[in-house]
Amino acid sequence: MTNITFSIDDEIHKKMKQHPEIKWTEILRQSIIKYLKNVEEIDVISIKEFRERLDPELLQKIEELDEQEEILFYKEAKKMEQERLNRLQDLERSSEK
Repeated sequence: MTNITFSIDDEIHKKMKQHPEIKWTEILRQSIIKYLKNVEEIDVISIKEFRERLDPELLQKIEELDEQEEILFYKEAKKMEQERLNRLQDLERSSEK
């Protein structure tokens, strides 16, 4: 198993020390696993699944694109979804404080 080092604010560290019963490394490990699962899910979704989730009006616009434009659209959509997930995770973290 690999060891990693990370930094946190002193205030958070003080709060963590108040709870020695909590296995902080396990919480970090599980958080990383969950985050990676979300990232990998974005990579795994097929174009067919993606199309099924789209609003019909947007799907119509996509079907009017040529192949290269459609590829660019899907890349941009993937990027936007990753940004959305990042914002959700930031909100989760801020609500835990």
